[in-house]
Amino acid sequence: MTSPAHIRLIAAVLFFTASLAVAGPYIPAGDPVLRHDIQRLADAGVIKGPTTTWPLAWGPIIADLGEADVSGLSASVQASMQRIQQRANWETRSDALTFKAKVGAVDNVTRIRGFQNTPRGKAEIEAGAGWIGDWFAAEINVQGVDSDQDSEEGRFDNSLLGVVFGNWSIAASTQERWWGPGWDGSLILSNNARPIPSLTIDRIFTDAFETRWLSWLGPWDFSVMFGQLEKERAVPNAQFFGMRFNFRPMPSLEIGLSRTAQWCGDGRPCDASTFVDLFLGNDNIGDAGIGADNEPGNQMAGVDFRWSPSFFDVPLAAYGQFIGEDEAGGFPSRYLVQVGLEGSGLMRERWSYRWFAELAGTSCDFISEDIFNCGYRQEIYRSGYTFRSRIIGHGADNDARLVSVGWLMVDDNDSQWRALLRFGDLNRGGAPDIQHSLTPTAQDIASLDISHSRVFSFGVIDLGIGHENIDDIASGSSLSDTRFYLQWRSSY
Repeated sequence: MTSPAHIRLIAAVLFFTASLAVAGPYIPAGDPVLRHDIQRLADAGVIKGPTTTWPLAWGPIIADLGEADVSGLSASVQASMQRIQQRANWETRSDALTFKAKVGAVDNVTRIRGFQNTPRGKAEIEAGAGWIGDWFAAEINVQGVDSDQDSEEGRFDNSLLGVVFGNWSIAASTQERWWGPGWDGSLILSNNARPIPSLTIDRIFTDAFETRWLSWLGPWDFSVMFGQLEKERAVPNAQFFGMRFNFRPMPSLEIGLSRTAQWCGDGRPCDASTFVDLFLGNDNIGDAGIGADNEPGNQMAGVDFRWSPSFFDVPLAAYGQFIGEDEAGGFPSRYLVQVGLEGSGLMRERWSYRWFAELAGTSCDFISEDIFNCGYRQEIYRSGYTFRSRIIGHGADNDARLVSVGWLMVDDNDSQWRALLRFGDLNRGGAPDIQHSLTPTAQDIASLDISHSRVFSFGVIDLGIGHENIDDIASGSSLSDTRFYLQWRSSY
């Protein structure tokens, strides 16, 4: 069992995993167009493994591309394949020192962060270097950030150091992670908060079990993380445990099972037996021998799915995520809910596009009775389900009812347009909640964000503009905010 001291040592090292000979590096969350292309190939049957647990390993994706028969693929799918191959050629170079850089500025940081990576502070500068060997790889990314939300101006986010043992990678990592099929949020683990410094264990190639008892699961993936939360919280130095298993029992269906926990920390039980109780679910007050003094932790768990039937050759998919904030009878209960519909295609023989529409409800028992002041909250870990003051799950925080509609399109030159419309209610519980990461009182919001990126010889320019209207229910006041960001990064 990893002690807090060991976790802090790992977090200070901060870096990567993987061997090119075995799998190549991983793809962190945050690039919606790359995700669109990967999902396009998965729906077309080119990519065989699961695609809803980020980061994704390059190895199985490259292997699937090498085995693909392109003769029967549509022009849109072939374009996606070409973009992915170009990206893979850059990302998986071995025995070579690579460099990258990024500079960004924003006048008003978005309150709710979706899958797309945008600047986290008013000003942000990043430099990185990486190297991939036969059994070891490292990537060091250093950021300087001017942020009103986080006092840590020097960061090592999206850095890794690791090795491969068989079909498993073991890494010290600060990579962005995203668990689930949603595009504007994940109820259990998203990149709304900064990445948690973690020791990670990930399966690399996602081949199905060979035994007939389990082969029906199809290709499968498995991830475990042991993370270290910050000192400045109600329970200082609490730890974060996450585990996800996802599989594709048929090409059109992917299912994920996720589980996370906040546990340990200053003044809390932190030994191996405590972790065993937490792992086995013996962590509720009232269980045998469990009281307020030795309650192991605060857990969330649930299931998600993505189903992409081929009705009339129309590329559509339905998805959902159901995450329990509590436990009853050994199973998750008091579910937070997210459901969505998405589609993709080719427009005017040039633009590969994707749209999605999703609804997120972050009150407990959202479907039946709306229990407020429950989601992402716990009496012992009073800072809530947060890392550095932002929610680890859905960025709307608890008691939200939020509709998100998104659109993206990309051409053969990797020019991109992206749009996101949000509207709904935040913090619907009514009574002032000073713990809420977005607003202490109930608000109605409506926002629209549009962004564009273009590739030049000197790098990639990415710019975006957004506008948000806020109606505060308690005061009756209205507020309008406009936001703008500009970002340059070195091209791949």
